[in-house]
Amino acid sequence: MQNITAEEKLSAQLFGMEPKIRYVAVNQKGKIVEMEQSPSYPSYNPNETDRMEELIVNPIVLELAARRGNLDMDGIRYVVIRYGTQYQLLIPYSEGHLSIGVELQDDPVEIASKITAAPQIAALSDTRRTKYHS
Repeated sequence: MQNITAEEKLSAQLFGMEPKIRYVAVNQKGKIVEMEQSPSYPSYNPNETDRMEELIVNPIVLELAARRGNLDMDGIRYVVIRYGTQYQLLIPYSEGHLSIGVELQDDPVEIASKITAAPQIAALSDTRRTKYHS
């Protein structure tokens, strides 16, 4: 992972913007550049399974959804996965994706809309008719 200061970390910005976020990971060009658990929420699973999810599962899910969306649905904005313990939001971001964990009692669509509208996300996301970069 890159050596980034706390002020520059996207995860810190997102935790500050939306206190309902429990987990943030940023994958760029197939590498995890950030993977942070909010201090307000304990992790439900081992760090290694999160790592595999960010390197393997989430890029494939986004690529498949983007391919379908790019056919005739004006692209993709985000994907919501409902696991047994939490929601996972997958958002195309720059040259990869942003992955955000949200509690089951919270509204993942509301949170995804808020995040994708944020200037620091919108500036680096062309979530319309763009190939998803894994």
